[in-house]
Formats: sequence, C-alpha cells, structure tokens
Amino acid sequence: MRCGLIILCLTTLIAEVQAQNARPFAMSATASQAIPGQVPLYQQNSASFPLQAIASDVDVISIFPEHLGFPVDLFLASQTPVATHPWTIQVTALANAAKQTGKPISLQLALTRDYMVSKAYEVNGVLKLDRTWAPHCYDVSSPLGTVVGDSYVNYVRWVTNLFQPKYLVVMAEVNLYFTACGRDTAAWRALVNIERTAYDTVKASAPSMIVFPSIKLEELYENSLNGFDVAQYNALVNLKRDRFGISTYPFGLAANPYQLPADYLSRVKVRYPQEQRMIIAETGWNSSSLAISYQGTCFPSLVYSETSFAAAYLLHVLYYSYVNNFDMVTWWSDRDLIETSVMGTCYAPAPPGSGTCGGNAWCLSMAAFQGEYSAFWVAPQAELVYKVFGAMGIRTYSGAVKPELMNWWSLFRAIPMATP
Repeated sequence: MRCGLIILCLTTLIAEVQAQNARPFAMSATASQAIPGQVPLYQQNSASFPLQAIASDVDVISIFPEHLGFPVDLFLASQTPVATHPWTIQVTALANAAKQTGKPISLQLALTRDYMVSKAYEVNGVLKLDRTWAPHCYDVSSPLGTVVGDSYVNYVRWVTNLFQPKYLVVMAEVNLYFTACGRDTAAWRALVNIERTAYDTVKASAPSMIVFPSIKLEELYENSLNGFDVAQYNALVNLKRDRFGISTYPFGLAANPYQLPADYLSRVKVRYPQEQRMIIAETGWNSSSLAISYQGTCFPSLVYSETSFAAAYLLHVLYYSYVNNFDMVTWWSDRDLIETSVMGTCYAPAPPGSGTCGGNAWCLSMAAFQGEYSAFWVAPQAELVYKVFGAMGIRTYSGAVKPELMNWWSLFRAIPMATP
C-alpha cells in the first residue's frame, strides 16, 4: 500500500485502526540524556530524567546499558560479576528502575560496530571506561578475541537474567562490522558465531523471550534511498533471530523525510517474505538543525532539520509500521539528548576545562567529549557525533511536549494493542 500524501493516508488509517480498536505494534523509547559534568556523559535513569518519567508515554521501556561499558575482565573470570564492583552496582540500579516502571523491557546490548564497546573497569571504587582498549576492527577470531567472545556470552547471560526483558537485542548494529571490517572474513564469521552462541544461551533459559540482533538499515541499503546489498543480506542469514530488527536514521541520506520511498522500512520483508516479523529497534529524526565549528568557521544548519521534518518522519514510521505489521517501534530517547540551544551553537575545540569556555557547562562538556574521543575523531567529527542524536525526543530536554510529535504519538498510544 502506498500513500503519496501520508498525513491524509494516516488520518484515514487512524480512523480505521480506531474502528478496529487495535494496533499491531508496541511503542517504545528510553530515558537517555547528556548530563554535563557527569561520567559517563550519557545517563539513563538520571535524577533529572528517571525512567519512571516516560512510563505513561510508552508500552515498552528500552534500555541501552552500553553507556556503562562492557566489563570484559569481570566476565572472563566468572559468569557472575563481583557484587561490589561499581559496574555491577550501576547496572543493577538501572535494572531495578526499569522494573519499577511496571512496563515490559526491551534490552539492547552491543559488542562491536567497527570499534569495540568501551571496556568498563574500576579505579578506587569508581567506574571508568576505556574506549581504546581494542584496536579498530578488533579480530574476534584471534585467540584473545575468542576469549573476549566467551566473556561477552557470559555478560549477555547475566545481564539478561538481571533485566528479564521481553525483547532482547543480543548484538546491536552487527552489520556495521561487516561493512567496515571486511565482508567475508574469519573475524566476521567469528562474530556471527558469538551472536549465535549468545542467542542459544538466552533461549535455553528463557525460550519465550524475543531475541534478535539489530541491523543498521542504511548500510544494508549501501547508503542509498533505493539500494539493497544482496550479498550483505546473505551474510546475515546465519545470525539467529526471532525478529528482523532494524536500526535506522535516514536523515543522513535524505534532505527531508518526504523523500523516503514507501518500502524504506519494509524492503527486507518485501524482498524476502519468509523473513521474520520486523521490529524497529531504534530510530528518530532531529527536530533542530545542528551547527559545527570547522577551522575557525561556524557552519550553521550543517545537517538541516526542523520540527515538521521530525513529525513527518514519525508519521512515516507509524504509518508503515502499521501497514507492514511490525512488532515494535522504538523512537530514540523520549526527551532530547541535549538542549536545543546547544544544537545550534558552535564550540571551538578546547582542551577539557579550558578557560575559553568561560565556565559554560555545555562548552566544557563538548571539550571533554572531544578530548575523550580524540583517538577516534578530530574535533569537528566529535562535535557532530555529540549532536547528531541531540534533538530526537518527542519531548524537549526539560520534558515539555513537542506538539507536532506528541499529538501523533499519543493518538496512536491511545489505541489498544492487538492481541498477539
């Protein structure tokens, strides 16, 4: 089914869905924000933005514990981490907060994209993250890589048992390793085996849990609106899954969401009808443009966006998720990750704590972020990464609704879920 004027089609569709009194998909988001001065910078369930605050907005709470790192050494030594380790304490608190919402949980875990997830460790009782512990495109087929894979399986087993999620992304955006690190290598095949082992481990103790990896859609489409990498899809066949989970942020490909083809979200299922039911594991569209400082010049609206674009994309997601019988839609953080004013402000590269920030907390935070990731990106790239997910909330940073987004979100949320 194709709609040229999606807002008209969606209006008609909502009337139909309301008449049927059922929608096929769950609606999910997380409570993640950048908190200047905090370590790690990105917090979930912070005092100013607790998970409980989004319970009325969603059917399912999504949790991304990647910001706490992967404690490789803890799970090399044992299937159960030390209870007094700061990582264990923080992830347990996050799990307790998620359970206290009374909502089902979607837990999203990650090992690597082209870089491994940060290594979590302890210094004098304080959680630390080492982002450079493994080289780019770390070879998980090597003897040491095999051990790390065993550690990851132990990590998945323990964290899943802790959170007891309904949905588990057992390895997030796994195909980014395929596209960045070698399309048909021993390392890729080893990564697939790690995913398969983690899947089997979880299903052995929780057979009803919905377990799957997520696939970055833009790379599968060869970063083209109408593309499709058949060889890449074939390389994903051996990944074990109960759903075909996608992570998609098409604003990097399209000037605006009106350019998205009707099959953008469902192309895999259209081409391969036998594929598992689809889930949007994460998506979003910035409602504010962002500015970047480069070689002393400020480039405003470098990535052009506005609230109407974000709303139009949300309509696209809701409409085509309904038409194609998706299982769940996960919009990225319920609130904006950073303040809108930060999105449009250029910050000159500055060492952490530099006086050039004049005490501005967001400037200092940007400087610290640029310093922390200096091994990966030059300053303008780090600023882009800092902001690129910054204004995707259906609410502002402070929690105020964005009417153009919330009106559609709440309208769909008011329609009861269909019986599975």
